[in-house]
Amino acid sequence: MHRGWSIPEVVALICGIAEFPTLAALAQTCQAFQAPAFSVLWRDQSDLMQLLKCLPSDLWELEVEDDFGPTLRFRRSIIASDWTRVLFYAVYVKSLIENGQLPVTAEIYATLSVSLPKYPLFPNLRHLTWSTRDDVFPYIRILVGDKLKSIVLSMQGSKTIRSSLLLSLTTSHPTLTHVEFVTVNNPPMIIQAIHSAICSWNHLEKLRSNTLDLPSMLHLARLPNLKSLRLDHFPSYSTTTKELEARVASTGPAFAPLREFIVYSDPILDITSFLDVIEPDALDKIQLSIEAPTVTEDWQTLNASLACKSSKTLTELSLRENFSYDHEIPDSLERMLTTDSLRPLLSFANLVEVAVVAGHGIDLDDAFLEEMALAWPQLQKLDLSPGCQSARYVPQITLAGLIPLAQHCPSLASLALVMNATDVDPFVKEKPGRGITNRSLVDLNVVESPLTSPGAVASFLSAIFPNLQRVTTRDEMARNPLSPDWDDNMFHWSTVSTLVQVISSARAQEHWLPART
Repeated sequence: MHRGWSIPEVVALICGIAEFPTLAALAQTCQAFQAPAFSVLWRDQSDLMQLLKCLPSDLWELEVEDDFGPTLRFRRSIIASDWTRVLFYAVYVKSLIENGQLPVTAEIYATLSVSLPKYPLFPNLRHLTWSTRDDVFPYIRILVGDKLKSIVLSMQGSKTIRSSLLLSLTTSHPTLTHVEFVTVNNPPMIIQAIHSAICSWNHLEKLRSNTLDLPSMLHLARLPNLKSLRLDHFPSYSTTTKELEARVASTGPAFAPLREFIVYSDPILDITSFLDVIEPDALDKIQLSIEAPTVTEDWQTLNASLACKSSKTLTELSLRENFSYDHEIPDSLERMLTTDSLRPLLSFANLVEVAVVAGHGIDLDDAFLEEMALAWPQLQKLDLSPGCQSARYVPQITLAGLIPLAQHCPSLASLALVMNATDVDPFVKEKPGRGITNRSLVDLNVVESPLTSPGAVASFLSAIFPNLQRVTTRDEMARNPLSPDWDDNMFHWSTVSTLVQVISSARAQEHWLPART
């Protein structure tokens, strides 16, 4: 055997990129390959089915039910020797996702709990997603050991079972680093248990929760390793954020290690107050979702507050109004976001991904789009699509406005915006943009942009973005029913998309054609 195969790191790298059939063959070829191959083969499991199939074949069978798919059933009692192969493979399992669709029933879990020779079943489990029904939920304790670091826990179900088990995790697993709570309209008992649990974990690096109170917020503010915080609903009571601001001001910078902040909030000013207590120049990623419509003054306040944060480190910024068509479709343009509200964001020089999805659109023009391109030269993804496009709004961005993006953002791969593509000369002979090209852009979403000459538009886009692969529009389910030209525009853009692909294919073939003699 070559000496390279005796180096564990080399074998582990090879197993990490090998396909499953190859891994199975490696495991059976040589003792030196067995553990690295099994580590990959068994690392991630979606349920217990594959592992339980390692029990003797006379012990179990599958029952097929039309509505729910196959379920496992034991045909006889389990004896100690039945567990040999299962326990051998179980040590390699590092991640288990139990999402509630149970091929392994509560009866099976109960049988395992009384017959397992030793607990836990997965001594090396690092991550667990546990979204099961109440009859299975308590059996989490037979699966996980003290190496568990990450858990996604559904809190939908019995409030006494779930809150009691959650609080027991703070004792049995005090060093959890990644915690996510899946919660929707939970009762006070669950909410209080979540708050208490958060205050008990001192090693958190990533937290997702639907609820926080002042003590839990203060606890998180001082954690030394909290890098990611996602709040599915920001506390809407202003007294909490005011008290947090007052407490933090007297004790120094808060959330110093935080790098990722994702939040949904109805009152936008509550987010602004929270941002004011975060350590400046810390965040790498900010995703804010707010309820539409948001008035211009609140947008300006939020963006001015953002501009004071993380101007040197921020690489991903997402600001989204949660528009739905239950809202009134605008008959005026007064709710559109103005460029003056966005100008403070131009201070973020290192942005790679930007999404500003205003509920009723942004009144952009070519000049401000060029300012964006100059301010964000590292941009790879830009989304400026509206939640709803007013049928009376005439887009100010033209096809020519895309040229600065192609020139100053060479890595731009994905773009979404509304533009006016009606004013294009189908007979122009000069190459658009004086030969400026961007070979990175592959996806263009034009939302509900108007156009009249698909061939000329396709020719322009292909010249500026020669590797463009897809031109898409807004999903019809989200269309503005007041738009009179929807059907014509969608047909024209479909034609543009087809022509762009044809031109791209022709260009590639031309590149490979032999030179004429």
